[in-house]
Amino acid sequence: MICLLRFSALCVTALHASVIGVVAQTVNVQNGLNENGFGWMFRSGGTCYAVMPRHVAGPLPRVTLTTAAPVANGSGSVIHPFWPGLDLSIAVVRGGIEARCTETLDRLDLSRRAGRAARAELHRLDPTGEEERIAISLERRNYLTIDGEVATNNAEIYQGTSGAFAFVGEEPIGMAITSDDPKRLVLMRSEEILMNLRRYLSEQSNAFAAETAPAPAHQEGGFVLNLVSVSAPPISPEFDAQNVLGDGIYVFSPQRNAEIILRVESDDPVALSRIRVKTPQDSGYVVPRRILILTDAQLEGDGFSVWTRGEMPPDGNFDTGPMATRNALWVKVMILSGWGSGEIAISEISAQ
Repeated sequence: MICLLRFSALCVTALHASVIGVVAQTVNVQNGLNENGFGWMFRSGGTCYAVMPRHVAGPLPRVTLTTAAPVANGSGSVIHPFWPGLDLSIAVVRGGIEARCTETLDRLDLSRRAGRAARAELHRLDPTGEEERIAISLERRNYLTIDGEVATNNAEIYQGTSGAFAFVGEEPIGMAITSDDPKRLVLMRSEEILMNLRRYLSEQSNAFAAETAPAPAHQEGGFVLNLVSVSAPPISPEFDAQNVLGDGIYVFSPQRNAEIILRVESDDPVALSRIRVKTPQDSGYVVPRRILILTDAQLEGDGFSVWTRGEMPPDGNFDTGPMATRNALWVKVMILSGWGSGEIAISEISAQ
């Protein structure tokens, strides 16, 4: 048996401008070995999670997740709490992707109609976040799995499909885990996924969510900053955007007006007077060049205005210096260009 990775270029798909409902919870997963697959998001006890095959999550503690178009991205802290023979893992999801996490675990509790269905659609996303669907026939239901076969002559299944769910209407009936033929696949039944997740979440989820929460990023001004979202996903989970408020570096592919949005851990605006952005010269990545800083003092964070702009020197140290104070709850750092072509790195953003 081989793990699933990607559809053939010949795969006939139905591309949709947007996804709605439970299907919209499908996410692309990139693990720490830079292997790709899929997962499915849900919310439980106020925390967003993603479920995926164990082999998609990989052996390292962090994964990068991206949604359907319009693409949002975030990170996942992975745990493997299930017995070794079960190809199943779960991750706590954080970052800008959380706003898109709306489904509940109960969605895996199937109706009789879905339980008896003979056809389903396998759902996944292409690299731009557009939907890909392929019709499959459900050939045999085993105790733990469902055997499926591609129902379209010119469609095939290849590596990269692991973690994609098959749906009967809006009901997820199973998750792709293996294939031994381009026309066949094995799905882990949703009933099996639901049983294991419910047990774990009822016993240990709060402790794991707290354990993997980022350390508070205390600033010189006596307040804490939290990372809310970034527009450019990291090139690898080890270079996650959360690193700008902790250890390590955030590395991303250059894009037009890349955004990093931070929020004060309070509902009361603070008086900002200085912003620093740093990149190590010896990182092997491009140093940012033109930088734009915006702020917003409103709770909603939808009224940013320009505070200052400048250019990071090639030595990787951008410092606004002391400025007239501005009340703010939100800070947006925009990277408009870099000192060269290639992937851009940032090691620290701090405020006072």
